[in-house]
Amino acid sequence: MITETVLEEQLEFDFEFGCPSIEAQYYRDGAQDLIQRLVPADLLEEGGIHLAGKRARFADTLPLISWSELTKAPCALSVLLLCKYRLNACNFFFDMISRWLLPNKRVNVELFFASDVRLPHLSDDLLSVAEIVIYLKSAQDVEEVRRNLHGIETEIRLGIVSHYHARRILEFKGLSADGKTAMIQEKISSLIQSHSKDFDTGIFSQMQQFLVTCPEDFKSQRDYHHISRIISNLHSLRKLIKQNREVFPTKRHLSVKFLKTHLKNGRSDKFVLGVVMGLNFLQEHELFEASQLVAAIQKLIPTAHLIEGSAFADRISDPGVQTLYLEVEKSDYTDFTLDEVHQLRAALPDQIKSSIEQLTRTIFMPRNDEEVLKNIMALSRQLRYVTDIPQVIISFEEQKGQDLTFTVILLRLVEEEDPSVQQLFATAKTGLKYIPDRIRRIGQVRRKTKEAAVFRTIVSSDPFLRPDHSVDLYKARSHVLAELNRIIGELRDYNGGMIFKQIEQITALRSSLGKVGEAHNLLMEQFFYSIMPMEMRTSLDIDSLKQLFLLLLQSIKPDSRKKDWVFKQDAKRLMAVFSHFEMSAKKLLLDRIDALGIAPHQLVSFSLEIGDALCGGYLLMSEDKALHTALLAALS
Repeated sequence: MITETVLEEQLEFDFEFGCPSIEAQYYRDGAQDLIQRLVPADLLEEGGIHLAGKRARFADTLPLISWSELTKAPCALSVLLLCKYRLNACNFFFDMISRWLLPNKRVNVELFFASDVRLPHLSDDLLSVAEIVIYLKSAQDVEEVRRNLHGIETEIRLGIVSHYHARRILEFKGLSADGKTAMIQEKISSLIQSHSKDFDTGIFSQMQQFLVTCPEDFKSQRDYHHISRIISNLHSLRKLIKQNREVFPTKRHLSVKFLKTHLKNGRSDKFVLGVVMGLNFLQEHELFEASQLVAAIQKLIPTAHLIEGSAFADRISDPGVQTLYLEVEKSDYTDFTLDEVHQLRAALPDQIKSSIEQLTRTIFMPRNDEEVLKNIMALSRQLRYVTDIPQVIISFEEQKGQDLTFTVILLRLVEEEDPSVQQLFATAKTGLKYIPDRIRRIGQVRRKTKEAAVFRTIVSSDPFLRPDHSVDLYKARSHVLAELNRIIGELRDYNGGMIFKQIEQITALRSSLGKVGEAHNLLMEQFFYSIMPMEMRTSLDIDSLKQLFLLLLQSIKPDSRKKDWVFKQDAKRLMAVFSHFEMSAKKLLLDRIDALGIAPHQLVSFSLEIGDALCGGYLLMSEDKALHTALLAALS
């Protein structure tokens, strides 16, 4: 029999009570009682086997778990624990018994006692001892506890000795929101304690903002480890972008990371890809949102779509830096392959840069009625024979919200029984809105009357948005013209000849480039509309346009950025493209090229900005070798 005196000599607390109203002896007595009930008596007795053998045997028995006998309901069940000290080990013990011994209900905890103690006679380690007593009302509860108790004991033994296993067990069983938040905070704290240069106390602000902003469904479907990765990556990306911006304030800085994970979907998991992105804004009114990032991803993986409620954007803490997180899944719910992730890693940054939206103020410009009258008279002179087709001038007027307004001046030859323009619109199934302005009769051609109809038409800008959310007015105008041809009949586009030819050229260029043109459609359009002289956009042969654009793509590859020029030469052409150039150096270059006196129809140039780099190039169309040599000398 172990005397209380012997046990007191072996029992030592590592703390002192600072509250005078609490007697330390009360907790000492409680801990002594639990140890006597848990530790085998021969280990606590003096003498007997060698002390080293006792210590080894005691270490092998930890953790010690014991429970009282289950009797008929109603009854109380006492579960005892003695283990090596580990932070939050007793909390884990409490959660496992109180929440998961009866998984479908919260049990009534009548008593919970825990204390940290030392047993110098048996161990040099700090130990934790605890008891929890629960009340079971019904025979059904008793039977369910009897079935669950051994399984819970096994999980407690795993979780008590390993912080990792404790987290995984609780994650598998489903943490409460408060429990998961606590584990996220613990994980983030450990990152700072690791003394990594990537993390500082600012990560706590990032964590707080993320946890407050994201919905509860988001947290419940994702494990604490993944959420901690999101927070740490958002923080490190924001820090990296800020550092780069301080060194190069006029350049675009962009970083993207990918986090493969899975979400709980009933009993099964679904595979998703998390995308963490950070970038800096170069102008005050730039904008980049989750919808633009999803659109950029879909350019590369068309079957990807956004997981609802997964988008988190932060621009508040620093308006000049944007961080964004979202998750996408594929339509067939399969996992993203390594090739697909590599494709996104290589091409998505350029897609993002070309998708940044520039907000602009609306323009107030009242319509010039004198100009309208001049256009009416110009169109009237085109109708000289009864067989002449209607003439039309389509001019962009304004944009209000999502609506684009065009002014249309239509001259046609009509007879008395012909329907009016308004009647034609009313009977046609069209998305164009018809807003009449004036109808005038301005002359006759034999038995037909020249009718001038001025009206406005409105179309939505949505179908004509480019990746950077700018509106493609050429496409919108072409749509209006096509609808007018369908509603009124064959028309002659009086002021759209050059526009039509340019659209024809760029369509041919896109077709010639094939998949390359589809992948770089926005860049191709910027390239085409930057060609000078302007008339060369409609007269330059498609092969020359294609080769010049392919040379541009070659020059902007990451491994080509350090080269000043990329050249291509044959008997009839010399092409030269640069991928980055300073404005001051460009002015000197222009002066040297102008001094060569090359005819405008022989020398084509282009200049555009790709991200934060100024790119451009030249195309010399001449068989004169001396001219080739002179241009090469000017470029060097």
